[in-house]
Amino acid sequence: MATVALGFLSLLIWLLALQDQVYAYGDLVVDTAPTTPRPYVLPNLKGEAVDFGGLIIRTLVSNITSSGALSILSINTGPSPLSIVHSHKQVETFYSIKGSVQVFHNTNQGRELQANDFALLAPGNNHTYRFNDLDFQLTLCMAPGGIEDLFTAAGTPYNSSAPYDPEDQSQLNVTKVLELFPRYGITPAPYNTINLDWTNGTTDDGLATWHVANQTLPNNSVTPYFVSSNRGPKYLQRKTGQVVSLLASGKQTNDKLTVATIATKPGSQPAAVKFDVHQAFQVTEGQLHLEINGEIVTLIFGDLAFIPEGTNFSYWSRVGFTKFAAWSAGSGLADSLIMKGEEWSDAVWPA
Repeated sequence: MATVALGFLSLLIWLLALQDQVYAYGDLVVDTAPTTPRPYVLPNLKGEAVDFGGLIIRTLVSNITSSGALSILSINTGPSPLSIVHSHKQVETFYSIKGSVQVFHNTNQGRELQANDFALLAPGNNHTYRFNDLDFQLTLCMAPGGIEDLFTAAGTPYNSSAPYDPEDQSQLNVTKVLELFPRYGITPAPYNTINLDWTNGTTDDGLATWHVANQTLPNNSVTPYFVSSNRGPKYLQRKTGQVVSLLASGKQTNDKLTVATIATKPGSQPAAVKFDVHQAFQVTEGQLHLEINGEIVTLIFGDLAFIPEGTNFSYWSRVGFTKFAAWSAGSGLADSLIMKGEEWSDAVWPA
């Protein structure tokens, strides 16, 4: 009898140890990012959250989940003061999905990011930001990953379903944050001067292009830059009716990251595809269907799907217009669509 009980206990321990890996027969939808690189869907405003001086930071893809390749975080907040000016060793990208934020590069360059605007904060460049809106949401991606550990160490747990707490009076422990910075490759720049002389959401260098003309991406990985909504390089895959707006490629990220938005027309479920890199998709408009291992999940605004390398998946939409942001730790779906597509000047496919 004791032998049977011991055998049962051993089996139970083994099953518990494998629970993160056994996803083929379980739900893709989770409340927090798993601790292993397995497929999942995280609904909007879900994920492990901390209050970082009034900013509510949710981990969508953790360093552990992506095997160290990247971290993807969601930030919700209302108006907030200017953050600490700093630089770091990682590639950092901002993709605004709601509201507005002022982002400052070095001493004299800045833009106000609104929905679907993008910023790349290149390694070694001083930068900071100031949130302006009463209901703001931003998706932040850093490569390599690990930045969520800083926010966890310096913040406090946040368990509400509210995007953020407008009555929150907590103050960030700046001394503690500065002490933690070196551990995460971050260097503060407290004496950096910020240019606050803006017109139409931009410093002078962006007046001719910001939200009014196309912007090009730099040909190196050391130049910070901004891209306003639908104004970056675009490519059309005519057969499937998909428009890819490239925001960052390996050229701008030293082969660490590709960032793009993908707009797609309605259609039926296509054949599955797979890639050799970790990827994440976040819906910003419409409705996206995703199938992995026979399980179909429907994503709407703010929902994020993580797809590990080597995972077969298919995606499609049945509504009139669907758009999602795509991050990949290398050459992924967006790169594949661009290779098979044609240069395009519009944000939608032809009729």
